Amino acid sequence: MSKVFIGVGHGGKDPGAVAGGLLEKDVNLVMALEMAQVLTRHGVEVALSRTVDEDDLLQEELAEAKAFAPDLAVEIHNNAGGGDGFEVYVQTGAYKEQSRKLAQLIEAQVKQIGQNSRGIKTKLLAGGQDYFGWLRLNQCPAVLCEGAFLDSKDREIISTQERQQTFGQAYAKAVLEYLGIPFQEDKPNPDTKTISLQELGEMLRQYGVYHITLE
Repeated sequence: MSKVFIGVGHGGKDPGAVAGGLLEKDVNLVMALEMAQVLTRHGVEVALSRTVDEDDLLQEELAEAKAFAPDLAVEIHNNAGGGDGFEVYVQTGAYKEQSRKLAQLIEAQVKQIGQNSRGIKTKLLAGGQDYFGWLRLNQCPAVLCEGAFLDSKDREIISTQERQQTFGQAYAKAVLEYLGIPFQEDKPNPDTKTISLQELGEMLRQYGVYHITLE
């Protein structure tokens, strides 16, 4: 079974970018949870650095990733600075070819959902090592994604939970393609039926239930 670790940028006391009524830490989490849901549905074993709003230091993320020993690691962020578009940072060390391949697949999926790309990038320290600890210290192919800018008109593409989930789905589809797992749509169960509140009330009254309390 393939294993993927998802790093969820910021959290708790660290909100990340804040603009346009959005907190980066919240947007990152929605994207990550949706990505995890899609991957899990396809039989991939997934671990996330956090699943709720809590402090999520990079050192803890890296320790958790090392313990999980994933085949791939994806860090989810969003941007600030008045720009426009998606960008993804890749490794330059031992996993540079795999990292770039994954980044290319993610970029292609992001473009398909209507987001433009600022490109696949590297950022280095003075000594030539990867600037981002996530890329430098993970012992597997890893990428760091910046989905959109919160402080420009670009935020419209991630302004709702549904749009944020669309990004998570795009990231998941790319990971599945990298792993050689065909993507399958999540089809509704034909045996389930959606009913109105009025219909539910009528059904309950048939069984002598006239009052319920939701907690």
